[in-house]
Amino acid sequence: MALIKKILPGSFKEKIKSINRERRLAAAMRQLTSSGPTTQILAELESAWGDDGFRAVGGYVEEVAHWATEARGPVLEIGSGLTTLILGALVGSRGLPVWTLEHHPEFFSYTEETLRPHGLRNVHLTLAPLRDYGEFCWYDPPLDKLPRDFSLVIADGPPGEVKGGRFGLLPALRSHFAPGVVVLLDDAEREKEKAVLQKWESEYGLAHQSRSRNGKAWAICRFSEE
Repeated sequence: MALIKKILPGSFKEKIKSINRERRLAAAMRQLTSSGPTTQILAELESAWGDDGFRAVGGYVEEVAHWATEARGPVLEIGSGLTTLILGALVGSRGLPVWTLEHHPEFFSYTEETLRPHGLRNVHLTLAPLRDYGEFCWYDPPLDKLPRDFSLVIADGPPGEVKGGRFGLLPALRSHFAPGVVVLLDDAEREKEKAVLQKWESEYGLAHQSRSRNGKAWAICRFSEE
């Protein structure tokens, strides 16, 4: 077997890996749909997806899956990837839509291609380039098309080096949130995200609870007046 691996061209090896990944992902997605988001199934989804350097991991994935099962209205996701599949499957079973904003054209295409075989027609994957709002940079979403009653928001973008970080979510889309909305913010161990959480609370009354596992943290946010 080792000799065969040496002889095979690199492109063929990558194709085999891709096929194996797709099979594992498809099997795990079927389990997710039939059995729900168990820790074992979510771990298999993470493993099958692979480490692209950007995907959500561990405890945050479990948090996303938990709240997806609780959602009673449309879901907004900022940044696409593994959680797009999980959200699409879990809320789709109740006929709810997922709107996912992705600013990176290549990653948008990658997620779009990965979504296709799973038939998740409730996922509205949307290419939304970053724009400069002055104080911050954030996505340029199609506001006229988006629901105005998002019950769950998964905030995992834009990248940390963008001006203002993830602050722009509230000034840009607060008017599209339903009463009682839950906002999940990933990467809450980073100083920039900590600053965003403080600013959301001081300017918009969005209180939060932080949780962590294995050095990674996330925040569960709700408006204090609700």
